[in-house]
Amino acid sequence: MLVLGLLLVVLSGAVGVLLIAYNNGGDEQTVTMFGRDLADVTMAQAFIAGLVVAAVFLIGLSMILSAGRRAKENRSRYRAARREAKSAAKERDELAEQLRHEEDHRHEPVASNTDTMVTPPAGTPVAHDTRTGTPAAGQTQPPRHAAPQQQPVITNIKPGDSPTR
Repeated sequence: MLVLGLLLVVLSGAVGVLLIAYNNGGDEQTVTMFGRDLADVTMAQAFIAGLVVAAVFLIGLSMILSAGRRAKENRSRYRAARREAKSAAKERDELAEQLRHEEDHRHEPVASNTDTMVTPPAGTPVAHDTRTGTPAAGQTQPPRHAAPQQQPVITNIKPGDSPTR
């Protein structure tokens, strides 16, 4: 668009300058360029030709300006994308540093003055006291983290029937 606009501006400017330079005046004029007679035109025809040349000039100028606006918008979008990428990289680096910091603290040795509670494995017989609610000797304690027993599913579908029928 820019190149085409520049070409139109230059050509219309050159045509305008040449028409003015070779103007002899009078009611009817002979358009002469580069030593050749091109046409005999009246003043009205010369005026209309001037309007056409001016219109071509304005079209070329608008093409140049629109190309400039488009280039400015592209630069603006490119700057915004660079800013966004820079902030994303900064956030990524901060998160990586935070992860490294957490990894370093995770592998630090635990202080030796802490007491650990030992729980018996699941299914180990433990004594049961009725006053305290603890299991008696010879009984197994269910694991605390075990899933509850699944209840049977009751449906009205008979064996051999399809639930989608």
